[in-house]
Amino acid sequence: MGIRKAGMIAAVGLIVASSFAGYTARAAIHPSVAEHLDNARIQAQLGKADEAASYAQAMLMGGKITVSVDYGNTPIKQISECDEAIKGAFDMWETALNHEVHFAKVEFGQPADVKIKFDQNTKLKNQIVSGYINWSRTVEDTNDGPIPHFKADVFLRTTDPSGTPMHAKAMRHTCGHEFGHMFGLDDVKEVGMLMGPINVRCPVAAPCESEIETVKAIRAECQTLVLAAKHSGKSGEQFDTH
Repeated sequence: MGIRKAGMIAAVGLIVASSFAGYTARAAIHPSVAEHLDNARIQAQLGKADEAASYAQAMLMGGKITVSVDYGNTPIKQISECDEAIKGAFDMWETALNHEVHFAKVEFGQPADVKIKFDQNTKLKNQIVSGYINWSRTVEDTNDGPIPHFKADVFLRTTDPSGTPMHAKAMRHTCGHEFGHMFGLDDVKEVGMLMGPINVRCPVAAPCESEIETVKAIRAECQTLVLAAKHSGKSGEQFDTH
């Protein structure tokens, strides 16, 4: 058996905004996700329903997404705000997607689809960022057919560039933003959108309508591919994210 790459391994970060941008943006699909969906479509066009469904399931992430948290060097007095931020990010996306997805926090050290790491000095390529995410989606060839895998590492900053502790609402924006990448969205330039730069004094509490509709469209296409595989007599049901 072997593992073949299903789209790029991606790393994307959220910068801290210094001013409001005069740029109106719409939700955009991340390039690696667009490539992943193209691979699924190609497999479907070739009549390979199993493979198409596996690419689609890697994008859907199984519905239940397990999450572990490493608080790192976070001061004890700030941990409750970190927890509030994570719960808020869970709630914003579960609500936005009509509870088709469910986040489940597991003990640190246990297998998890998503691993969150808090740090006071998070940087990406030597640039101060509020947070960033690395994720991968792969399809494993086995004797029982292709099996999709998904995993992600989310890094969240607990201080702003001046060293002041980030409050829960700002960290919630960051966490929700990184989950937005996980669901398929790309960055935009407009402050005031979840996928835009964060203004720590006025963070965004939820994805906007265009961001929600874009994620729903991605998921709807993936669900259609999975259903097509089932109707063709293929299982398309195996999923292992660990």
